[in-house]
Amino acid sequence: MCDWESNVATYLTLDGKVFIAPQFAIAYDKERQEGGTCPDFVALDLENKEIIVVEVTANANINTLLKNIRERETRWYQPILRKLEQTAITASFDKPPRFLGFVRKDVLKKAEEAFPDAHDITFVPLEDVAFLWSYWDKRIEGGLPRGIYSQNHA
Repeated sequence: MCDWESNVATYLTLDGKVFIAPQFAIAYDKERQEGGTCPDFVALDLENKEIIVVEVTANANINTLLKNIRERETRWYQPILRKLEQTAITASFDKPPRFLGFVRKDVLKKAEEAFPDAHDITFVPLEDVAFLWSYWDKRIEGGLPRGIYSQNHA
C-alpha cells in the first residue's frame, strides 16, 4: 500500500523552500458561510511567497474534489488568508493563493479539462511523485508546478 500523502509531502518540501501544514483545519464560519474543511496540506512557498492549497487523492472518482475546487474561494482561500493575517506571512506574500492537486494519471485530463481557464489551479499525476529519483532535477530547478501539467511535462 502506498502512502500518497507522504510521497507528496516529500515532493513539496524537497528543496527546503516550502513549508507545509498537514491537515490544515479551517473552521466553518457560519456568518460568512465559508470554511469547514481540512485540506491535505497548506504549503507556504517561501521563495515565491505563495500560499498553496494542496489536495491528494488516489480515487478514480474525483467529482467531490472538483466540487471542492469550484468552491475554493470560500472553502479555502479566503478563510486561510484571514487565518494567516494574524502572522507576518500574508504581509510579505503578495500573490493570491493557488491550488495544487495530485490525482491519478488516468483522471488527470478530466481534472484539467474541468478548469480550462483557471490560472490558479494545477494538477500533477500521483505516479510522477512516487519515485524521488524520477523528478529530483526537474523539481529542484523548476519549483512547484503551475499551469497545465500534462502539456508542460509530456
